[in-house]
Amino acid sequence: MTTKNTPVNSRIQDLPSDLSRFLGERGLLKLVLDAVQTVDSTRFVAEQQPRPGCRPQMLLTLLAYCYTAKIYGSRDIEWATRNDRTVRYICAHNFPDWQALRRFRRQYRDLVEQPLAYVFKQAWAIQFDRGEADFLGYDWFEGELNRDIDRIVRGRLDVAALMDGAESDY
Repeated sequence: MTTKNTPVNSRIQDLPSDLSRFLGERGLLKLVLDAVQTVDSTRFVAEQQPRPGCRPQMLLTLLAYCYTAKIYGSRDIEWATRNDRTVRYICAHNFPDWQALRRFRRQYRDLVEQPLAYVFKQAWAIQFDRGEADFLGYDWFEGELNRDIDRIVRGRLDVAALMDGAESDY
């Protein structure tokens, strides 16, 4: 089976795997913060905070930023909370451990997908605005773009789950 090589899927794949290299750390953080605001926070179970101060919105922001900046493993994210200034800023001195990050991703995978999709769609739009993306018509475009973004988002979450599984083998 061959895949159709449309301008959309060829360009969405051209986005760097680390969006902070494309957008800058501040630009990526701004998109992630905007994206998290679009998630229905009433779906979070309030009594299941991993630690005092580790609100679900902060964990969602942390995971969305890290997964779009090519940091996948929960242990790597835990390390970044203490060593990466942008990730430290997201945490605001409330550092979740790797088990809490893993549990949160598992419990709220569908909610984690939402800000990731938002960020990738916005990154593609920025690429388009810079004249680096082709656009032939809106009718077919939205569906193609959404399918490509959904595939990328699921792939990022699958890599995170694989990284956590590999880490538990040690």
